[in-house]
Amino acid sequence: MADNGSPIRGSELRTASSQDNGPSRDAELEFSVTEDKMAAFIASYTPAQGDGAPLSIALMEKELDRAGYKGQLNPDGAKFALQRAEEGKSILNVALVRGIYAQEPEDAIIIGDADFRFPVIPGMIFGTLTIPIKASNGTNLLGDEIPVLKTNTPESLTVAPGGGCTHDKEINALISNTYGLVQIRDKQIYVESLISVSADAMQARATIYPHDCFGSPLSLQSIAPALEAAEISRPLLLVAGETAIKTAKETGAAQDTAIAKGTEPIAGVNGWFEYEKQEAHSIGTSLENDRIDFKERGTHPMVTPGDIIGKIHPPVEGKAGEDVYGRMTPPPGGQPFEVTPGAHVEPLPDGITYKAMAAGMVSLVNGELSVIDVLETEADVDYSTGNLRLEKGSVHVTGCIREGFTVHVPGHILVKESIEGADVFAGGDIDVNGGIIMGGKGHLKADGSIVAQFAANSRIDCGDELTIAHEVSNCMIRCKGSVTATAGKGVIQGGVIASATGIEANELGSDLGVETVLTIISRQPVNKELVKEREELRSRLMKINDSIGQDSDENTLARTPIDKQEQMGKILLLRAQIKRNLKNVRNKLSHELLDYYQTLERLSIRAKRRVHPGVVVKIGGKTLKVTKTLNRVKFHFDSGTRTIVAVNL
Repeated sequence: MADNGSPIRGSELRTASSQDNGPSRDAELEFSVTEDKMAAFIASYTPAQGDGAPLSIALMEKELDRAGYKGQLNPDGAKFALQRAEEGKSILNVALVRGIYAQEPEDAIIIGDADFRFPVIPGMIFGTLTIPIKASNGTNLLGDEIPVLKTNTPESLTVAPGGGCTHDKEINALISNTYGLVQIRDKQIYVESLISVSADAMQARATIYPHDCFGSPLSLQSIAPALEAAEISRPLLLVAGETAIKTAKETGAAQDTAIAKGTEPIAGVNGWFEYEKQEAHSIGTSLENDRIDFKERGTHPMVTPGDIIGKIHPPVEGKAGEDVYGRMTPPPGGQPFEVTPGAHVEPLPDGITYKAMAAGMVSLVNGELSVIDVLETEADVDYSTGNLRLEKGSVHVTGCIREGFTVHVPGHILVKESIEGADVFAGGDIDVNGGIIMGGKGHLKADGSIVAQFAANSRIDCGDELTIAHEVSNCMIRCKGSVTATAGKGVIQGGVIASATGIEANELGSDLGVETVLTIISRQPVNKELVKEREELRSRLMKINDSIGQDSDENTLARTPIDKQEQMGKILLLRAQIKRNLKNVRNKLSHELLDYYQTLERLSIRAKRRVHPGVVVKIGGKTLKVTKTLNRVKFHFDSGTRTIVAVNL
């Protein structure tokens, strides 16, 4: 740069060897400056003569002042020139003074090598924090002011309180307190945690990246302190965590995984009523270990005066669970079973045992224990009996109900053997000791529950629960309660099974791939009043927009003639009100839909052993076709993704 400058004096460099023995003279310097007048270089140097003052820092300052330069002497340049002069080397082109450049405003920033697309870990220093620098004008060597280009006030950065990181001001270090991604929002620094805990606090999940923000591999040990800081005390799920880390490294994509789990509480067992008399072919109720509890059959025994009907058993307490924070979660308690004596029933002094006061069929409905009138056939319902249609009471069929015959009663129907292709209706329950074999004919319908050993090629409508012990084959079933086939063989194959509360069996479908359609009955809620209001608001909004356009209020008013602006202002206010009302209506409809999906999420279709290809699951308007054998699986609706998901039991 100095070669392009122009010397102040124009004399040549004079050295000690070229001096004559004239009078004493101080050392002299001449300078050249850059075109922008921001730096001055030594262009000529005349050493001192005789007793003249030699080259020194003071002399350099004097020479610069004499040349009219206002800048401050560069100490490093001056020392370098002195050293070279003492060594007898050239000091030309050494910069001695520079101007002050204008300082543009600079916002505070994080400085470091971290790539904030990837996470930080607890205790990691992920950068240093600069302070904002205000704008200041500069000055060239001639004293002319150099103005800044920008005059805005620079913005600072601070660490957000409770934002997952701290700023150690002594060493100017930003330190992470958790495992997460560094974010800057509203001029505040956060570490957004990549660890989340479910609403019920029974599961903690983490998003695992291929590496941290400095490119180093992640490990469960490096993430563990973040769990401790969040007071998550349950042990790490090592297999799930290590699998996620391995997959993230192999694929380069972040992996979401469960990293800690609580233990679910085990619900208590409700109290129950045990019948004294049990039918020999009672199918019972399946317990968790697939044993059959014959005390829970729920049928309707026949009694005579003085017979003991049964007794109440107290509830059994459950077992507490533990959430991921180590807090105990109390189990749902078992509820006591309460009985109100009804017609022809008396309690014994112990308060839990009841006896019959008349002959008939035992009925236990909504906690009321009664002995009700019953018509008992001597054998089958066939040509010997004809059709049975009663205005009151119940029926006990001691044989079968044969094909083509009708049994229609307002109470319960107890069938000792089987039902074969008949039309059977009960206002209460239907209990079949044998099977339901309809052959594609007839219709079985109960307002209450239905119990049987098996059902084949049958059309069944059930107002409460349907319980089949062994096999449901090629049936058309619609049930308001649950459909259960777990007590014996427990197979559901073929046909269409629809339940409003859930389906459970040991095995779903068959190894032959028979199509078996399993449906959770649900109807998406339609709030007709809100839908009507939404359409009316949309219509009004469209009419206004068609009339005045959809431009902003400011632009609309700006192009409106002055004499009509007041009227236009009223129209714009009305449009704004319609928009707010429309938004509120849409939010209400969205919340109702979300409530529906969350309710649907609690219903499920379960297979305690296996599910075969050919099974079709339908929930919430979605369909899932099973294409491979699954073991011990539950299908349910996920309200987040609005899809059917299959999880292991």
